[in-house]
Amino acid sequence: MRKHIGLRLFSTSLALVGLITLATTEPDAAESTDSTIQMETSSSSSSVASPNSLIESEKTSNSVNASDTSSAESDDLEEAKAIQAGYSEQQFEQIMSIPQLAAADLPPMPRSTSQQNSVVAKARDQIGKPYAWGASGPNSFDCGGLVKYVYKQAVNVDLPMGTTNQEKYGTEASLNSLQPGDLLFYGSRGATYHVGIYIGNNQMIHSPQPGQTVTAVDISYFYPNFARRILNSNGTDPNVYPSTDGQAANERFIFRMYNKNDGQHHYTQLTSEAINLIKVGWNYEGVGWVSPSSGASVYRMYNPNNGRHHYTPHTYEKNDLVKAGWKYEGVSWYTGGNVPVYRLYNPQAAPREDSHHYTPLASERDSLVRAGWKAEGVAWYATRILK
Repeated sequence: MRKHIGLRLFSTSLALVGLITLATTEPDAAESTDSTIQMETSSSSSSVASPNSLIESEKTSNSVNASDTSSAESDDLEEAKAIQAGYSEQQFEQIMSIPQLAAADLPPMPRSTSQQNSVVAKARDQIGKPYAWGASGPNSFDCGGLVKYVYKQAVNVDLPMGTTNQEKYGTEASLNSLQPGDLLFYGSRGATYHVGIYIGNNQMIHSPQPGQTVTAVDISYFYPNFARRILNSNGTDPNVYPSTDGQAANERFIFRMYNKNDGQHHYTQLTSEAINLIKVGWNYEGVGWVSPSSGASVYRMYNPNNGRHHYTPHTYEKNDLVKAGWKYEGVSWYTGGNVPVYRLYNPQAAPREDSHHYTPLASERDSLVRAGWKAEGVAWYATRILK
C-alpha cells in the first residue's frame, strides 16, 4: 500500500509542474485543478490507517469477544446448576427473566393471626440471604426453598421443594383478597416457575434469581398468576385468633400471648388487649385456659423495672409485691373449676424474661422442669381447656 501511495504523489508532482507553465494563460483552470489535487491527496492520506489504531481496534474486538464468551459460559453454568436442581430449561429461562425490582420499604407487621404473623416474621428474617439453586436454608435459598424453610420454622408445616409441588397444597386464594402468608405463584398451573410469600401491603418476600438476595417487593410490578392459602385464617377459631366464639355466658377465655423479643408471656381475658399486643409484634398462642366468670380473684401484678407480669390468687403475695415496688393492676380473672393451672419458676431467667410461667398442661409443666424450671404447685383452677 505504501508503494501505491508514493507513485500517486510522484505523478501529482509532475502534473503540478505542467500546470505552473500554463498558469499565466489559464489561472482559473489551475486553481480548480490544484483544489482537486489537494482534495485527492487529503483523501489518500486519510485512507491510510495508523498501526496504533489497528492494534487498539483489534484489542477492543478481542475484549468484546472474550466478554461474550465469558457471559455465555456463565449462563451455561447457571443452567447446568438449575437442571441439576430439578428445573426444566423453560423454568430456567423464565426465572432468569424475572424483573429486577427495587426493594420495598417494609411496613409494620399487619393485623393477622398468630400463625400468619409467625410466617411473615420468619420470612422477613431471611431478607438479604443469597439465591442458590435447590437451596432450602438456612443461609441461602431458591424461591421454593425459602417457602419450605419459612413454613417449617414458623409454624411447623412441611411443604415439599419445587413450585409445581407446592401449588398443590392449601386452598385457592383470590388475588383480590390476599392475606399474609398466602403463597403467590407465577406461571401456568402445573408448570409454575416461581413463588413468593405475601406479607400484606401489596408486597411479597421472595428469592428471585442467581446474583440476587431474598427481598421484599411490590407485586404491582410483578403480578402473580394465582395464589394458595396454607393457613386457616377465618378468625372464628379462638385458638387461631383472639375471639370469644364458643365462650359460654359463665366463662371467660384467657388468651395467651408471647413476646419473642423479651421472652415474656402475658395472659388476658380481654380480646381488645390481645389484639393490641398482636399489633405491636406479640405472638398469639391461643386460649390458655377457660376461667369462670365469677369466683375467687386472681390478681395481676406488674414490675415497672423489668416489664414482667405476675399473677396470684393470694392476697398476702399481692401485698408483699406491692411493698417491693410492683404495681397492682386489678383482678385478671377468677379461679374455680376442676382443671389445675400449674405455676413454674425459672431461677435462671434473664432480667426481662419470665420468671414465672402458668399452664394447665402437665406435659408442658414436665418439659419445663426437665429444662431447669422449678414446679411450684397449682396456681389456681380453671373450668376447662380448649382442644
